[in-house]
Amino acid sequence: MPSSTTQARTLEQITSAPNYFGQVSSVVERLQTAPSKAVALELLFEATRKMGVDASVFASFIRDDDTHESYRFMLACDPTWCLEYEKQSHIADDPWLIYACNHSEPIKGRDVPTYSRKQKETLTLSESYGFRSSVVIPSPSSGGTSRLGVLCLGSHDPDFFDGPGFMSLKLIARSLAMELHEWWVRVVRTELMVDAALTTEDLQLLKLERSGLSTKDIARDLAISLRAVDSRFYRVNAKLGTPSRKASARIAAEYGLI
Repeated sequence: MPSSTTQARTLEQITSAPNYFGQVSSVVERLQTAPSKAVALELLFEATRKMGVDASVFASFIRDDDTHESYRFMLACDPTWCLEYEKQSHIADDPWLIYACNHSEPIKGRDVPTYSRKQKETLTLSESYGFRSSVVIPSPSSGGTSRLGVLCLGSHDPDFFDGPGFMSLKLIARSLAMELHEWWVRVVRTELMVDAALTTEDLQLLKLERSGLSTKDIARDLAISLRAVDSRFYRVNAKLGTPSRKASARIAAEYGLI
């Protein structure tokens, strides 16, 4: 875990050190081929340390989809924070996540707006676990997926992210955030295929639905009955845990399965 001793130096001193960008970039590059969640987490810890901050957390989630919620967290910080976070059900009231849903520009944590007591409590909790000052770096969706990511960097020093050095940190942190986001999208895509056990026939069915065909048109194209079409969609929806064929087709399309 990153040590608070890194704060003996200012952010300007840290980011202006020889090969600062090269050292962090080398970790970001290794994320592209991380074979497991454990390895990706180790790399996040390493990147956090090399960036010179005390703590970090990356969250991957689906925006505006109550039917297929999927929050994934990677913690390079005190794990007690996550236990308290989940215990108090802060996901819906997390200003960092709310900000990432609507913005792409990195922002200092103190500038993230809060509108309710629960939102303020969420930030207060994070301050107790290495985020007295913070930076929020959204990872916008790309390629048609509604899955978003957000990287949050923290320091025990309440003024650590002020002054010179912040722009340099922001540049390299954005690169890390995007790579983490793309890594999670690849993981979720694989999980969908493996856990849902989708077959070639399932994907063909979903592709036809995504193209806007009616049940009658799909039945004609596949040379099966209307009842058979409905039955097959029922099984696919059960595999994906979705309430409708439209939702199933959208999820499959988002992750490049069709």
